[in-house]
Amino acid sequence: MAISSSSSASILFGLASQRSQTEMGMAFFLHTSSGGGRQKCQKGCSFTNIEDALCRFNDMVHMHPLPRIVDFNDFLSALVRIKQYGAVLSFSKQIELLLIERNVCHFSILINCYCRLQRVDFGFSVFGKIIKLGFEPNVVVFSTLINGLCIEGKFARAVEFFDEMVERGYRPNLHTYTTVIKGLCKIGKTPVAVELLKKMDNEGCQPDVVTYITIIDSLCKDRLVKEAFDIFSAMKGKGIQPNVVIYNSLMHGLCNSDHQEEAPAFVNEMMSLNIMPDVITFNILVDTLCKKGKISEAQGIVKTMIEKGVEPNTVTYSSLMNGYLLQNRVSEARKVFDAMITKGCIPDAFSYNVLINGCCKAQRIDEAKQLFDEISFRGLIPNTASYNTLISGLCQVGRILEAKYLFKDMHAQGCSPDLITYSILLDGLSKQGYIDEALELFREMQNSYLKPNLVIYNILIDAMCKSGKLEEARELFSELYVKGLLPNVQVWTTIISGLCREGLLDEACTALRQMERDGCPPDGWCYNVIVRGFLRNNDASGAKQLLQEMFDRGFSADAHTRTLMGDLLSNDVMAILV
Repeated sequence: MAISSSSSASILFGLASQRSQTEMGMAFFLHTSSGGGRQKCQKGCSFTNIEDALCRFNDMVHMHPLPRIVDFNDFLSALVRIKQYGAVLSFSKQIELLLIERNVCHFSILINCYCRLQRVDFGFSVFGKIIKLGFEPNVVVFSTLINGLCIEGKFARAVEFFDEMVERGYRPNLHTYTTVIKGLCKIGKTPVAVELLKKMDNEGCQPDVVTYITIIDSLCKDRLVKEAFDIFSAMKGKGIQPNVVIYNSLMHGLCNSDHQEEAPAFVNEMMSLNIMPDVITFNILVDTLCKKGKISEAQGIVKTMIEKGVEPNTVTYSSLMNGYLLQNRVSEARKVFDAMITKGCIPDAFSYNVLINGCCKAQRIDEAKQLFDEISFRGLIPNTASYNTLISGLCQVGRILEAKYLFKDMHAQGCSPDLITYSILLDGLSKQGYIDEALELFREMQNSYLKPNLVIYNILIDAMCKSGKLEEARELFSELYVKGLLPNVQVWTTIISGLCREGLLDEACTALRQMERDGCPPDGWCYNVIVRGFLRNNDASGAKQLLQEMFDRGFSADAHTRTLMGDLLSNDVMAILV
């Protein structure tokens, strides 16, 4: 009797048996097969589920003679196509028990499965096995491992392994080059990727549209739009047809580099080549126009996209809302939000966050809270950004108790606060005079998975200085070095301001010199703070020296400093500042 699918699954995946692997294999193979009416595995075989695969494998292992390894490889490849990577590894163990000699193609299939399961380390173990068995790995094996490293985000190692491959005398193929180029772009080495593109061409390996998309998109994100267009021209010169994805990347680059006026012509070029703009194309235009305050023109783009049969999505409407909110037109933004729902476009958490943020900035906190509650009502889950936005709004209007409650609710709902959450609440507590609570929250944060950064420390140091707790501020400042954090200009300026507030001008000057020695030169803001400190303490001579030093470094007094100067400084010093 043939083994049933369920018992086969039990044997293959070890769900019921405690026997050794060999015993499992023997139990699987040593039986009489009915084979009634089942199609034998042929080149290019395919199936849609694991049950069909079990039946197919059951037939194969009862053939006389047994199929060749190429037939089993074809079977495993069919499983890979339906993404049954774990099943491939299990079937491979059964094939091994049949004592069928496996080949490089078989091992490359296993490596691919391990990489898809994000276990590239196991993939490298198989690579070692290939070498140990005396096989010669091919370019497919190397490319698969490089891709596996990229899947796990190990882009630098992927580039290193590519170099090792070339050093061993292997010639990369299109897939290998494109994978490495993606890795280089991911780690910010786009210029190196461009050089690799040129080398690829020189080696006779023709890049395809995917390769060009990768580099053009990365150049645009780096705001190297001219270089992106040079690559684009070279691509067209080789007869490779651009697609909507490339045009979208270039349009995004144009808009981000303040060349948005060229975008409409670009859309016309696309359409002349019968490349229809998609929702991403239109959204880029809408978002750019809204950020420039050209709401009417953005609305015109939306009208055009609808005429072209492209339906606006949540991104489109969110961009329009953001455009109105940048002009503090909350009511119009709300109308867009309501229109979106009316037209059947369900808002997501991001859409809600945009409107909640606008309401908070306009100090319409109750409306913001109502929108926040509506997120859950619609079956959505408020994310960290949702909580951060509302907590910030509550702190800004002094409703600190509600902000604290929301922070606790955030924990209760399983939404993890981030550094921004803590910085918002710490700043709110400090400004409302809850210094002890702020310090307690800070220590609580130190004991969590999150570690305070310079922004957090600066908030507390500033709060301590302003509340007359200079010693506590000094301790926090010293703690930075213990934690391996080097103070930046903002932190140094805060402590200098605190020293000046207490009349410790000599110490403030010492701090100014120390920050320079530590490789953190003072900026114009820092100089203005210490000059104002000297002026408030009626030390006109010291203020003049610092003003001259500030002027020599190319900085000037700001309006606040000028106001404080009054009659303390002579006309000749005032002339320096003009």
